[in-house]
Amino acid sequence: MTMAAQPAKWGRSVSYVTWRLTTALVKGIAAAAVLCVAADLVIWGLTFASPSFTMPDWIFAPFFTFAILGTIVTVAVVVGFNRRRSIDVLRLMGRMPPLLIGSLILVGIAFFITGPVELFANVPGQPGHNGFTHQYYFDNHGQVIPTDRAHYLSAVATQTRGFLSFAIAISCVMLLLASADVRRRREIDAPGLSEIPAPQTPLPRLAPAPSLGLSMAAVGMVVLSISAVHIVQRVDAYLGNVRTVNTTGVTEHLSDGPWVVFTWCETHATDSSYGCSQMTSSDIVITEVTSGSIVPTAPDPSVDHISPDNLPAAGQLTFSVAQTGTYELRLTHDIPKGVFVAQSPGTIGRSLAGTIVLAVLGVGMAAFGSLLLVRRLRWRLKDAPRVILPDLNLG
Repeated sequence: MTMAAQPAKWGRSVSYVTWRLTTALVKGIAAAAVLCVAADLVIWGLTFASPSFTMPDWIFAPFFTFAILGTIVTVAVVVGFNRRRSIDVLRLMGRMPPLLIGSLILVGIAFFITGPVELFANVPGQPGHNGFTHQYYFDNHGQVIPTDRAHYLSAVATQTRGFLSFAIAISCVMLLLASADVRRRREIDAPGLSEIPAPQTPLPRLAPAPSLGLSMAAVGMVVLSISAVHIVQRVDAYLGNVRTVNTTGVTEHLSDGPWVVFTWCETHATDSSYGCSQMTSSDIVITEVTSGSIVPTAPDPSVDHISPDNLPAAGQLTFSVAQTGTYELRLTHDIPKGVFVAQSPGTIGRSLAGTIVLAVLGVGMAAFGSLLLVRRLRWRLKDAPRVILPDLNLG
């Protein structure tokens, strides 16, 4: 049973469930594309507002990522619903108001041109800031070019505008395709969910009331979100709590358990090449202040790597603190690029084991709840007629 009298070759016939889900997906992408283009334009303008701050990557990176993924999904849906697996772009665009088409095309082309022009003309390399040496620089394929804060901030703002320009251009394409496909789907005379009679067959197993599946999916997403936030906060706190060691000696309160002696691998100084300084047990002395006993060290078997202040560091030595207390740590001689100690990454990982399990449980609950919803929906629409969506390459 089909929704139209045209022969099957006239378009692609799909199930009602597929029709509804993909329609909701395309509508969601179109709505999100509008918000993304608006947000991108606002952020793009704000990069000119003040040269005294840098905009973190997490502000604009999601828009850039969504622009690419959303466009791929939209193209896949539009092309996938065509029997010939191809589309007539002009026929698709013909369903849109000419003014809207022209505006989006002009905006997309303008930002597609301005993005690379700004990047290549105004940024001599990847801008960076070394939190260890407090030095601003440009990294041009391994060549480190020192610079000042003002030039660094200007380059970061330019780089942000460059990425946002690409995001705006791609989002305009996504918005054109998604909006045109939504309009095409509105022309199909498909019944509403309430108009489809309930099936006479009994409910299959694992197809409870929709409220149960929806509740499980929602609880799973909440558990996953809370767990992810906790993991990120713990990792950030760990990377921000390293103890620098020098030849003068420092006194630190260390908790019991395994610790690692790390050496920095990079300083971005013009006279310092990338590389991790090597250490032996004789290079550091760790003394328990109360008893005066020496804590033995050994080569780090795990070859731990962490990146405090966005700078790479490698584990050289490991030692174990028998009991929580105060310890003096002293280098016997200077180590190039510096030395610090931090708890073993494995210790932090084990302490987060419960949170990781909760995150996995949240993913499982969300997936299982969604599966229950889909099974219930498939049963409810078992007797629904198929829908034919006309090809875009047919007259």
